[in-house]
Amino acid sequence: MRNSTGYRTARSAGAVLLVGLAFASLVTGSLSGCISARPAIAGNPSASLHEQVVQVPARDVMLSGVLFTPEKSPLLRERRPAIVLMHGCGGMVDARGALVARHRDWAERFARWGFVALTLDSFAPRGLKSICEMKERPIHPWKERTADAYAALDYLVDRSDVDPGAVFVLGWSHGGSTVMSIVRSQAPGHQSAGPHFKAAIAFYPGCTLPLSQKSYRPTVPLTILHGEADDWTPAAPCVELAQKLKTAGLPVQTITYANAHHGFDQPSGQIRYLPNVYNPAAPGERGAHVGPHPQARLDAIDDVRRFVDRQLSPR
Repeated sequence: MRNSTGYRTARSAGAVLLVGLAFASLVTGSLSGCISARPAIAGNPSASLHEQVVQVPARDVMLSGVLFTPEKSPLLRERRPAIVLMHGCGGMVDARGALVARHRDWAERFARWGFVALTLDSFAPRGLKSICEMKERPIHPWKERTADAYAALDYLVDRSDVDPGAVFVLGWSHGGSTVMSIVRSQAPGHQSAGPHFKAAIAFYPGCTLPLSQKSYRPTVPLTILHGEADDWTPAAPCVELAQKLKTAGLPVQTITYANAHHGFDQPSGQIRYLPNVYNPAAPGERGAHVGPHPQARLDAIDDVRRFVDRQLSPR
């Protein structure tokens, strides 16, 4: 079961709560017509993918990342939608130096949907690994990491295979909180005359900071996906934020998933309790549960697909 605070109608009775936060341009015709019968993304689930390590110039450091692209004939020259993927506080890679399974899962999925997908590493190029246990963290979502995302945007729009008007951004946890900053007009790295992200997706971000700011206004469509059982970055502030922005007519929605914890979209594993992670929502500011919820993951994949389809559909 999932609940939505946003501009999407219920798909089954009691499954989704619609409180409407849409621009008129985001909802054309009847609400039941929001979901097109033909997907806007011409993806191929069985398509082979190309993967390569890339370097992304940023303000203070040369960032690294892994780029996933659909294989195509060298005779075809086409521009595709693209997406920047922002990792959480644990970093882009695991203890063995391999791309975190969740990041690979989503990057490959987007590439099969026809995207150029860039997983961006904000930590290793700065000599950092996991910062989950740190209270005073050396890199901040609303500062360095936001600027990193705009550096990645600049990198992607310069590619001949990317549609510069169709670059999305998605982040998880610390990266999701980064997404909440990226969508602001005053975000570090944002240039009014420069390239812009088309839309944004935040998995289980912290919403306390944007909720506390009277001037917080996303400038692009934003979808927030959260687990109702999340005890690390609770969903309630994100739901309240969406409700707060309703009166401004901003294109924001929060979708929550019943019984899902932080990291519910992990492709495998078990729910674990991490006793040492910094968690201002917990007694003593330490400890949180993380782990997959298979049904919530599948629902989230469906919700993300519908969101990007809607943004790419011809108006």
